[in-house]
Amino acid sequence: MDATRRGTLLLIGGGLLGGGLLGALLGPARAETAGGTLFLNAYATATASPEYGVAALDGAGGVRFTTPTPGRAHGIVPHPTRAEAVAFARRPGRWFMPLSLVDGQSGGRPGPVVRAPEDRRFTGHGAFSTDGRLLYVAEDDVPREAGSIGVYDAMDGYRRVGAMPTHGLGPHELLMIADGTVLAVANGGVITHPDTGRAKLNLDEMDSSITYVEVASGKLLDQVRLPEEHANLGIRHIAALADGGIAFGAQDERPVGMLQPLTGTHRPGGGAVRLFDTPDDALSRFEGYIGSVAADKGKVAASSPKGGIIGLWDDATGAWLGAAALPDGCGIAPDGDGFLASSGLGNLRTVGAAPDLPGDGLRLADFRWDNHMTRFAT
Repeated sequence: MDATRRGTLLLIGGGLLGGGLLGALLGPARAETAGGTLFLNAYATATASPEYGVAALDGAGGVRFTTPTPGRAHGIVPHPTRAEAVAFARRPGRWFMPLSLVDGQSGGRPGPVVRAPEDRRFTGHGAFSTDGRLLYVAEDDVPREAGSIGVYDAMDGYRRVGAMPTHGLGPHELLMIADGTVLAVANGGVITHPDTGRAKLNLDEMDSSITYVEVASGKLLDQVRLPEEHANLGIRHIAALADGGIAFGAQDERPVGMLQPLTGTHRPGGGAVRLFDTPDDALSRFEGYIGSVAADKGKVAASSPKGGIIGLWDDATGAWLGAAALPDGCGIAPDGDGFLASSGLGNLRTVGAAPDLPGDGLRLADFRWDNHMTRFAT
């Protein structure tokens, strides 16, 4: 990380940067930007009663604005054609909220909160159609104990206009692929219920998969599962690859007392998944948990907040490239030739491409960054 970014972040980190007070400290002028890149990350403030919101970091590392959210947010997806993003509640969620990313004083302005139907719970992520007209939201169909994709009209105040099945259980992250004709869905395979919150109700019979759903019809085009010996792993996070495939990360939902591969790739229609190679000493540090996945320029990065490690692989060969330490680190997004990563302890660091993955670390003490970071080109 260069000296400009490091200096900017440390200067901002010297003040209290949480909730409404942050806006008073920065003022509207700090939301003005001449274009470039924003990194969006949900956060909690470092207080006994945290406030929740979404923060935007600019390409130089400065906090451009923060936007309060109704509760703890999780995934954030940018609109493809206008300066806007949508933040989703953490699973099991009852809301999502659009926010402005335009330059000037309206940067970060929240839009109306959209509530889940009574029989649905949002599961943390969503994806836009390529033209930006529709928003697809991962959700649980509670009465049917099935995965669902809610469809919302982004041109009409995010009015709900339909739903389609994920053809799997416990959907979490979804991506638009194949030039906007297909949704790839990471189905974690675990059933939950609003009455029991985040309790996992079917671990002995969990059924994780990646499904590919035709956007126009809701038809299942392809479905792939991990090999039977890894059926205790739930695929929850995915990232798009340049060749049309996806990278994925899994979580050990039912530990069996052995090290198992947690990352890999799949190409639609390409048969079985390809599991990445990871040295045992490194794999053990992930503690059976991948919290976020990102891919760019032939590399895949995956984070484990439980293990405090971010791994890097070659997306074509699955070869291990090395690891970077980041305690409670989870959020990752492409940044130049590497990745920018965030942690629940308020830290940010770069993750490079060399085997030893050098990178500077810094801390914004008043932020507790949540699981996912999203890159948005303004």
